[in-house]
Amino acid sequence: MFLPLLLAAGIDGGAALQHAARLSALGPHPWGSAVGRGAAQYVASQFQEAGLRDVHLEEFETDGVRGVNVVGVRPGAGRGIVLVGAHHDTAPDAPGAYDDGGGVGVMIEVARAMVKDGGRGRTALFVSFDGEEAWSRGGLCAGSSAFLERLGPRARDVVAAVIVEMSGWRGGTPTLLPMAYHDPMQPGRSVIAPAWLMRAAAGGARAGFAGTAVGDRYVGWLHQPAVRAARVQFYGDDVAFLQRGVPAILASDSSFSAFYPWYHTPQDTADKLDAGALARMGSTVLGAVHALETVSPEAPESQWFAAFGQVIERPGLTAAGVVSLLPLLWVARSAGRVWLGLRLLQAAAFGALLWRQPVVALWCFGLSHLLAPFSGRRGVRVAALSPLFALLALVFAAHAKGMVNGTWLASWEIGLGVFVALVALTPLAAEAAPGRNGKAGKNKKAGRGGRRRGLPER
Repeated sequence: MFLPLLLAAGIDGGAALQHAARLSALGPHPWGSAVGRGAAQYVASQFQEAGLRDVHLEEFETDGVRGVNVVGVRPGAGRGIVLVGAHHDTAPDAPGAYDDGGGVGVMIEVARAMVKDGGRGRTALFVSFDGEEAWSRGGLCAGSSAFLERLGPRARDVVAAVIVEMSGWRGGTPTLLPMAYHDPMQPGRSVIAPAWLMRAAAGGARAGFAGTAVGDRYVGWLHQPAVRAARVQFYGDDVAFLQRGVPAILASDSSFSAFYPWYHTPQDTADKLDAGALARMGSTVLGAVHALETVSPEAPESQWFAAFGQVIERPGLTAAGVVSLLPLLWVARSAGRVWLGLRLLQAAAFGALLWRQPVVALWCFGLSHLLAPFSGRRGVRVAALSPLFALLALVFAAHAKGMVNGTWLASWEIGLGVFVALVALTPLAAEAAPGRNGKAGKNKKAGRGGRRRGLPER
């Protein structure tokens, strides 16, 4: 659907690399610095050259530090706004070629391509934020927060936001990164990109670049339950939008299994970037934005799972969880009342988790339920819980790197998960005390039956 449009527009990776190189040549330009203002002025000049309208600087002040956002508009015929954002400030000691000169370069070239396309869909608003790195100093994305506060009620006109982060690493893969953040309206709960946004953005992104991943290039399926279970400290400007009820998604070519090694260091220079990688990121972002120009928003659903090009929502996940229990209960029905009762408790505990956390519950225990008919051996029972063990390993590894600072799961939800796992590792009664050839239960039943019929015992 979008491919001919993308081929006609194209993204100039060399031009995006040039933008990143010019911004990094300024040296470190953190939020509030004079050099940072120079970076903003450069972005404004490129917005104007790309053909955006109403290009202007928006001053703001947070915690006594002054910053400046850059805004440009590509008018459209449709109702609502699609926002494309990146940030031009850097960490205090980094020139920021990748984080985030590459992201700004991609945004500028996407703007250029969309101006050439014309405005057949929604209006596209391009914003280069200052103060994204403020979260590392105790703030939280100062520029995007200030921008949304200035919009006020007009923020409801923003149908969706695509935030372009670290881009252009030749070792990376364009990835849509759905992240779960603290929900200020519901303490203890999280907000994440809704299902309809992921469906549209992922479909459009893959039309632009077929290799676009969701969550991670190698562990994308694992990433999705992990960010719903653990509080990952990987903030981008998408957090400001999600916490204010505006659907948003982060796009980057750095992820957990392939993370840019010079992040926030003086070595983050333009020679680390690749024009081809920036072109791929640009095609991914352009495809996602084109899809969001025309999509009809739906009721927000935070519980979804992306696999095989599809986005499965809560009803499908719940149905899959219920079906997964059938093999377990079928095997348990003949194990005796005590063991059947234990398995029913296991199913009830899983059901409670499925109701609250369907993605996490199904990921951790769905395979164990399906393999219940083959769980006579300990090795099978352990292997059936391998998705749970993989999730724990990823969370602990992220915690060791300082990327995780807690869990989204309540204590009682964790307790239920531990109970389900322990019962899943326990054999059924008939498996716990097998006789010769593993048929003790059948031999005893046959023996009792033989005595009742007066048959001679062997």
